[in-house]
Amino acid sequence: MLDRMKESSGPVVGFRFDGKLSESEYTTLLVPELERAMNNHRNARVLLKIEGFRSWRPGEGWDAFREWPDLERVDRIAVVGGERWREWMNHLPGLFVGFTGVDVRYFPESRLRDAWGWLREGLVVMMVPE
Repeated sequence: MLDRMKESSGPVVGFRFDGKLSESEYTTLLVPELERAMNNHRNARVLLKIEGFRSWRPGEGWDAFREWPDLERVDRIAVVGGERWREWMNHLPGLFVGFTGVDVRYFPESRLRDAWGWLREGLVVMMVPE
């Protein structure tokens, strides 16, 4: 399950994520929200807050996201979750393979505010010419 977080603004978009991204969520929520963020900004930054994580089941939507042509315009991804998620990230180094040029960082749940801050850090609001 994937839900957009209300703290999202401008080029920074956050999602609550339960560990599986369906094709439907990819096409109806993730990509449209990122494209909306990119309409007025050169790049987008993404926060994935993992909730209720039990195991990693990427689903077809995750592979599609990794191959999305505009992924090159995502320059930072913050992954926020509990200790089990950190362990999974350490055991699945290929999870973010294909995210070339994307700075991916893990933050524990207690540092959610720091993750938002890191994503907003150094942003220069540049409007994309029409």
